[in-house]
Amino acid sequence: MDTNYEQKRQVLEQESDILDKINDTQDTMRSAVTKREWADFEGLLLSMNGYKDQFEVLEKERMELFSGSLDAQGNTPHFYTLIAKLPENERRELANIYRRIKERALKVRLANDSLALYLEEAKTTLNAFMKAAFPTTSGNTYSRKGTKIEADMSALVIDHVL
Repeated sequence: MDTNYEQKRQVLEQESDILDKINDTQDTMRSAVTKREWADFEGLLLSMNGYKDQFEVLEKERMELFSGSLDAQGNTPHFYTLIAKLPENERRELANIYRRIKERALKVRLANDSLALYLEEAKTTLNAFMKAAFPTTSGNTYSRKGTKIEADMSALVIDHVL
């Protein structure tokens, strides 16, 4: 029996729980973006950063817990190689949790990629619209006082009625 099996299981469970929270927050962010509800968006970004920090701490702890078994080259072997020496029930439980982590991480990555693609397409569409609506600006942005400013299109408020 592995003496720190319970610690390993707890760390893996915590990582899985954080990935669930990240996924839920991503769903809320995606909904806020598509509905143009920006009021809580900054809070959601702060939550995501907090989850990222928590996950990094847990990942470091997991690596330390599993680092006791190094291969001949001094590298940490793959996860399934590390748990192969455990009793059947412990190996099965850790493998299930680890598989769940991998599935959730993939789901989070795909959701993040699709949101990033959506935002990039929205930015491209907005840039094309601005060039068509205001051709004389040649892509330049001006302040409320009429002075030219260098700005990306990350936060644009239109103060003009057509």
